[in-house]
Amino acid sequence: MLTRKLLRTMGQYKAQFISMVLMVALGVGIFLGFNMEWVSIEVNTDYFYDLTGYADYRLVEEAGFSPEEQKAVSALAGVEAASRYLSQTVDVLQRQGDALALSVTENPAVSGLDVISGAEYDPASPDGIWLSDRYAEANDLAVGDTLTLTYQDLQFQGTVKGLIKASEHMICVRDETQLMPDFATFGYAYISPAMYESTLGVAYYPQLHI
Repeated sequence: MLTRKLLRTMGQYKAQFISMVLMVALGVGIFLGFNMEWVSIEVNTDYFYDLTGYADYRLVEEAGFSPEEQKAVSALAGVEAASRYLSQTVDVLQRQGDALALSVTENPAVSGLDVISGAEYDPASPDGIWLSDRYAEANDLAVGDTLTLTYQDLQFQGTVKGLIKASEHMICVRDETQLMPDFATFGYAYISPAMYESTLGVAYYPQLHI
């Protein structure tokens, strides 16, 4: 009896019943979709942070950090790893108006990189440049190409050894005037401590990443 009454009511209010079912289905679908999206973003981001050693803490000292200070911080309870680090904006000589956020880390396990293609990162490379894959794609650059980078009166040349992604540069903008990344004119790159110290003539690292 109850079933017949239910069917009769559904027949009389067919449009309202279908609308209600559609709204419930739509609500559940949207809820599940957003939940799945956020979970996927969280899982993938955490994986990428772990893979590239995204730093939890960053100390800055204009005079620079010494190897002894780095070792002292590394020995603290709870510290898994620490590395002296530098990131400085440099110009690309071959491309007027282009610039790169040039990074150097003494320990690739801290604030490091993920090589997408090309040679693995070599901390002892005398001339290797590991370049953002997005910047390379936007500017038709490939592994084996030569880039000349300039900073003030310094000028040094290197070869693109690999294309990379790096968690330290997930938000890759030139300065506060740039709201969204423009990989056609600005990207990022890593060079080895060996190349950096040979070019500069001194091991100057104003940041300590932990």
